[in-house]
Amino acid sequence: MTSQADASLLHPDLWRGWVAADDPLASDPCVLRGGFLQSWQNTSSTMLQPPLDHHLVVLHQGGPKRVRRDGGGGRRVNDVEERSVTSAEAGSAYRWQTEGPIAFSHFYIRPDYFGALVGEAFDRDPASVSFAETIGRPDPHAANLFELLLNGRDDPDWALSADFYVDALLVRLATTSTWNGEFRQYRRLTLAPLVVARVCDFVRSNISQRITLEDLAAVAGYSRFHFVRAFKDSTGVPPYAYVLRERVAAARGLLDHSALPIAEIAQRCGFSTHTHFSTRFREAIGLTPADYRRRAGGGGSSD
Repeated sequence: MTSQADASLLHPDLWRGWVAADDPLASDPCVLRGGFLQSWQNTSSTMLQPPLDHHLVVLHQGGPKRVRRDGGGGRRVNDVEERSVTSAEAGSAYRWQTEGPIAFSHFYIRPDYFGALVGEAFDRDPASVSFAETIGRPDPHAANLFELLLNGRDDPDWALSADFYVDALLVRLATTSTWNGEFRQYRRLTLAPLVVARVCDFVRSNISQRITLEDLAAVAGYSRFHFVRAFKDSTGVPPYAYVLRERVAAARGLLDHSALPIAEIAQRCGFSTHTHFSTRFREAIGLTPADYRRRAGGGGSSD
């Protein structure tokens, strides 16, 4: 496994020489637990990848294309469908050539985070966990998780669900790699009813605050990764969905039984903005908060 302490490796933030084109489009880097995301369009068709200190996962976008990779002892040429996944291990160096639409997203993953996550999930020494390389492998499940990360970047509460999607994507990459099924079996975990109740009480008591997976895992007494799976196995919903459900329930109670302005209800229930509250409430209930209050016959301001 490649060491991040190796001075010959380059952080992806410093790798920008390949973005040579007349009118390239790039998103701002989006920092996640364990790495960061960035999307690109209209870059040069040739990409010189130096030895990076992060693993690299690519989601191919924009349509089918042909990808040629030189390095690592030879040349490989693959016809790649949209939403296929390419991966390269930290420390590898390649020359990439693309024939077709230039649109893709990169997820740069710290090797120590990947090793610790997969090691914990499958009871292995993290130092023994390697990162399999692929070129244009179709994987709708990995693509869906990748796109959930990309599409949620403007959501103020995105971090709570993003941690879940990151871990799920990395475990998906491990279980569908070239390791001949070595990473397949989870330890099934469930939370005792008292632990579930303790977590639920914590959420309700802190509904106006930002709640993270670390907070919930600490209350339950589990690691973050094991807590997410155990909570879902025990309750039927992932933690971030449960927190959102409780925020909406609290908001309904205030809309029904108080004359508070909607903006204040949003704040009291932990929604970062009035707009975010309205969007999430409508997704859950089918009505905006103002429409819900009107139909329920409640008073109060719609501001």
